Formats: sequence, C-alpha cells, structure tokens
Amino acid sequence: MVCATVCAMAAGAASAQTAVGQISVCYYSTECAFANVPGIVRPPNAAQLLRDSGEHPGGGRAPTATSSTPVDAPAFQIVNTGTVAISAASFTIEANKKLGVVRDTFHIGTIRPGKSFVIVPGASNDKKTHPTGGIFTFNAPGSPLDTSDSGPDDNALKFVFNGKVGTASVTSGMIEPGSFLKPSTDGTVASLNFLGGPGNADGPCNDCYPVTVLANIAAPSTPRAQPGK
Repeated sequence: MVCATVCAMAAGAASAQTAVGQISVCYYSTECAFANVPGIVRPPNAAQLLRDSGEHPGGGRAPTATSSTPVDAPAFQIVNTGTVAISAASFTIEANKKLGVVRDTFHIGTIRPGKSFVIVPGASNDKKTHPTGGIFTFNAPGSPLDTSDSGPDDNALKFVFNGKVGTASVTSGMIEPGSFLKPSTDGTVASLNFLGGPGNADGPCNDCYPVTVLANIAAPSTPRAQPGK
C-alpha cells in the first residue's frame, strides 16, 4: 500500500488534535502491494503473501515475480506521518466473549518519521507470545490468516492502535469493522468489511476490499468541560 494514494482521503477528517499517523487496510485487493514499497519496515514475506487459499474464483495461481494475486487476509498499514518517531507502538484486537475472540496485541516497537509498518495476521511476526487463538499468532513460515474463512470476521470486533510520541500517548481510537462496510471492488459482493466478512462474505470476489483509511493517529480526545460543571 502506498500512503500517497490514501493520505488525502483522511485530511478532511482530522480531529482537533494534530495527526501524527494514519492506519489503512485492504483485503484480497489488487491495490495491496508489499514488495519494494518505500517506507515499509520489516515487510511480510512476499512469496507467502501471494499465496491464495483457493476459495476465490480466480485464485490458486502460483506466485511469480510479477504476480498480482492479492493476499487472502487483512493487511494493515500504519504510517508515521509526523516528524518524530512513534515508540511503544502496538495494534490490538479487543476480546469479545460472545464471538469467542481473545484479546491479542501485535507489538510493533518504533516507527520512524515518514516510515510505515505492515501487519498481515499470521504472516507478520513480532516474536512475542500470543494467546491461544490470537489473531496475531505467527503461522510459520508466514502464512496469512484468512479471517473470512477461519475467523474472526464479525462487524462488532474492535481494534485499536496505541503508541507514544515522546512522553505523550497517541491512539487511533476504537476501529470497528462494521463502520467500514462497502461493496467489493469487482462488484460481486454488495457489502463486506475489511476482514472479508461478516460470515465469509468475500467468497465470490476476486478484487475485494480496496485500500481504505481507518483512522488518524493522534493524542486522545479530551472531553470538554460542560457549562456549570
């Protein structure tokens, strides 16, 4: 994913706090690109990313150096758009007992100014211990997690990015898949979220969820004092 294609989309949505970063996502999309993308830190293995589970009508092609077969998994790109490093960076999926989802965190570390980090569940490895069933568990040797097939892909899930700029905390706020429903790029699916769901909705599409800005990263909002309080 190249930030230049999506950064302008979020400019008008910036909060009162100065944004220092941005999170975007894609799922089984021809817009997703990982090899030779400037600014990506420790990208997932390109050969692994080109593998497809075979569920899509046009899938199952053998990866080549010029293959455009997209990854059958969500791919989150976190970009530092500021001038200071974002440290203690992490990306978390919150627990949802009703859906059987455990809380899991991918520990990024530091994202330097102007750089980015791509997380593909299953293919990206933070070399940390993850809970059983955790979405960010590394699937050696780096197989992407097809969330639409294997879960989780529900609209009610919650993700959040947290980090530090100097001593100040920065966050994306909660990100819910159900707030980002859209038709597939190829028009075969009327509505799906960035996890390929809900309910394995992405099955018919060959070009599914395009690069979409999910949130700016900024200091947490401070509630304004109410008159007379």
